[in-house]
Amino acid sequence: MLVACTKRACRAGLVAVLVTALCVLTLLDSPPRLPDPPADPPPTPGGEPPGTRSIVAYSWARRLALDYRPSKECDGANGTNGTTSEMALETTSDAFELTAIRWLETIPRRLFLYSGHLDLRVAGYPSLRVIAVKHGPLPTSSLFCTVWYEEERGRVRSYSMEALVSPIWLEEWGGETDSYTGILVSCQLPSLEGYTAYPSRVYVGATSCYENPSHSLAIFRDNETQKDYSSSNSKRFTLCIKGLDFDEDISEKLVAFVELHRILGAGLFYFYVFDVHENVLKVLRLYERSNVVRWFDLTLPGDLPNDKIDRREFFNNDIWTKRRMELIPYNHCFYENLRRSEFVIPIDVDEAIVPVKRKSWHGLIFDERRKLGETFEEFASYSVRNAYFFPELQNKSKPDSFLGNPDYLDTVRTSSISPEGDSVKSFISTRRALTVHNHYALTTLNPTTRRAHHLDPNDALKHHHRACDSRYLDCDLLMEDVRIDVSALRYANELKARMKVTLNDLNSIDNK
Repeated sequence: MLVACTKRACRAGLVAVLVTALCVLTLLDSPPRLPDPPADPPPTPGGEPPGTRSIVAYSWARRLALDYRPSKECDGANGTNGTTSEMALETTSDAFELTAIRWLETIPRRLFLYSGHLDLRVAGYPSLRVIAVKHGPLPTSSLFCTVWYEEERGRVRSYSMEALVSPIWLEEWGGETDSYTGILVSCQLPSLEGYTAYPSRVYVGATSCYENPSHSLAIFRDNETQKDYSSSNSKRFTLCIKGLDFDEDISEKLVAFVELHRILGAGLFYFYVFDVHENVLKVLRLYERSNVVRWFDLTLPGDLPNDKIDRREFFNNDIWTKRRMELIPYNHCFYENLRRSEFVIPIDVDEAIVPVKRKSWHGLIFDERRKLGETFEEFASYSVRNAYFFPELQNKSKPDSFLGNPDYLDTVRTSSISPEGDSVKSFISTRRALTVHNHYALTTLNPTTRRAHHLDPNDALKHHHRACDSRYLDCDLLMEDVRIDVSALRYANELKARMKVTLNDLNSIDNK
């Protein structure tokens, strides 16, 4: 009898451990500047309890099945019997010449669509991800997607399904009730056996089987769509730079930024532009011609101001709307690079992630993958902590040109390094993130994936080259203790040589 009771107690204890593990794994991490979530429970003696991995895998599969929204084919009036020309369909396919995205208003003053993207990452569950902004509460309890497929001979089919909506924001940060807030709309595509066409356009609104495909979004589909998703990405690192909005001519600094990050390993840069100096646009156009840069004119949705002066004043007075709108281009950059890059890196032009022991990001990530082993795949982003290189600390004379002494080569920084989660920038996995924040993955594709792993500051630091602002930082305290950091100087010769070539190219264009 005692033996039987002991066995029952062991089984009950094992079940309790499994349930606890599942609960911890599915909890959402805390947002930036809030306390970190509790650490995962320690492993049980002898390793992982039997069956844990299969239960976690089952949990995600079960969740996908429960969330699945069946689709229905729309009737002929909605496109089944139409032709491509009649329906005015088009697909955006790796078109680098397209540099402007206009908002599509589908629910008046309430819902604005930005871009649509095909997502094939989850086997058996193809989806469209629509990046959008809602203004306050939506006037309907459910949203519906209408998706058009282009068939052979110019014919189209259309399908409709209920949409799944995820905020590109966290409730803990507040400000959602009457605000403009980004959302990710997921449209789960029908599984059509033997049907090889890809969706061409999408509409999200209050009604199913929407009948006007000319008032819809062209779906972005790059030329990697038909390749094996697990194949190596052609451009391993893509940088995402939020909306540039300033009158200063930082063209030479921008050249230094691009060339330094190309040395570090960046293969592609996505810039988003509100208003900048004409010379800055010249730099973007020059790099665009060689497919190094893709850039977009950026606007705000609804009744948010798009006049330069009004917008700057509005953002200065409403910093939280500014922060929410910054996440739109970051997520657009992420979804355009699902198959093109292994990592996207949201970053500002006054920042650089600099390895300490390695010269490039490839070596840095290789080392981290080897250090973590199988657990490397358990994270959606890999974060690098922040160190300030305030210009007030630098003992140097500024030459007439940045070429002589770019800020990115500064050598005096604060000894204090920002704590984990505060001011970090991250390598965000295009395989494991669902939405992104400017610091790291905001939500994960698989709920059991952890959002962020922080790299050891002895392996890499984010060099932040900005003036100290006493409104947000204790400048006296930070600048009281400084140290010399020459880790960026090893790039000096190559950086200056690259800058010289690019600036000469710019001058030759100006002289034509």
